[in-house]
Amino acid sequence: MNTTCGPVERQPEPRTATIPDEDIVTHRPLWFREALAAPCESRMLTVDGNDIHYLRWGNDDPNRPGLLFVHGNGAHAHWFHFIAPLLTQHYNVASMDLGGMGDSGWRIEYSREAFAREIGEVALAAGLGPKPVIVGHSFGGFVTLIAGKHYGDRLGGLILCDFTVRPADNAHEWFLNDPERRPTKIYKSFEEACSRFRLAPLQPCANGFILDYIGPLSLREVTKGETRGKRTFEESGWTWKFDASIFNGLRMGNDHADIYRNLACKGAVMFGLESKDYDPKTITFLRALTPEKPVFTVPGAQHHIMLDQPQAFATAVGALMAQWQAEGAFE
Repeated sequence: MNTTCGPVERQPEPRTATIPDEDIVTHRPLWFREALAAPCESRMLTVDGNDIHYLRWGNDDPNRPGLLFVHGNGAHAHWFHFIAPLLTQHYNVASMDLGGMGDSGWRIEYSREAFAREIGEVALAAGLGPKPVIVGHSFGGFVTLIAGKHYGDRLGGLILCDFTVRPADNAHEWFLNDPERRPTKIYKSFEEACSRFRLAPLQPCANGFILDYIGPLSLREVTKGETRGKRTFEESGWTWKFDASIFNGLRMGNDHADIYRNLACKGAVMFGLESKDYDPKTITFLRALTPEKPVFTVPGAQHHIMLDQPQAFATAVGALMAQWQAEGAFE
């Protein structure tokens, strides 16, 4: 299954289609408002000549354990803006924009190794302790796994969220044989563009206040003649921040199980219990592949775990961090 996150260029059923209006929360609860108000720095790091943007919470203690969140396809660092402050009592936390997404620069060519270097270099440069933990969601889980291959001996662990590690004989290429993706549409007004924001894969989300927060931050204003990466914009207006050309021919590979089994750091996999990616056979395979690495589900969550069950998601990450710290993984 091609699992992605972020806006799509079609008009699906409204997100209220399977959730009654009265069950969608539109007001911002206190915990969410406090999280957004927590002190946060916006930083840039140049990786392979490209500017990579990330957000950073916590203090300046370089020995304090830390973790880095990596978003999914078409998403951005702010998908974890309301998660990170829930963990800063004990850890330094960062959330990054992958190249070609969010507020990071666009490349001419993209590869899984380029994304892995972005993740690894941000993790090591952001002041997240001697051995940071990386938490990757969906497509972000895929490239986090590749980062683990190259940086594992310098990491405390990886947490893969709703990304399925498959054996070589059941490998799925999400993008390789797809037709070339069209450039994102340019909308005349910010309001029109915001109204088009949807999750992909499409799912209902009762936490409407979260969608109302991340949706507008998924957009940028562009000017006719402006060039980013390989694209020169043909008109002025508002469009999604991600570079649609990222996924043209992007190779995932069939070595994921080998990489996960041979990680030089801790590992864990988290699924939403209601996610289409959750399959008991997958958990059986992973537990047989690496019995020492936990595999677990979050009840009440679909693919976008941090949107459906944000507090449970943060609690699960915090529990793994505490266990791994007790086992000396960050030393």
